[in-house]
Amino acid sequence: MTSVWLYVSVPFDCVKVFASYDSAIEWLRENDPEGMAVEYPLEEESEPSIVPKRSDIQTLVSAFLEARSILSDYLVPNMPRSAGMTVDKLMDALTNDDVLAALRRIEGRQRFGLVEAEYTG
Repeated sequence: MTSVWLYVSVPFDCVKVFASYDSAIEWLRENDPEGMAVEYPLEEESEPSIVPKRSDIQTLVSAFLEARSILSDYLVPNMPRSAGMTVDKLMDALTNDDVLAALRRIEGRQRFGLVEAEYTG
């Protein structure tokens, strides 16, 4: 996967995007030796976008609402329910393939690296 390197300096009112680690380091050494750039992976067109897709969020919300409904049914007074069956239904609702895939995609969007230039002056 290809990455870019991002530099942001609020005091200098400056934002820079570098195509490589080397270009980020070179610029930092010359312009802000104590600054740092953050690696940010570029998403391929076939991969999920950086912002979670609404369908992922909808999948998780739907699973939560289903789990809430299962618990509500279990808690209805004077209605015999099996705790084991309720737990099984909850596990099915919260750990199905769609829910787990949505969670993996959302968690995968939170990874980045960090680099600091060493000042040799």
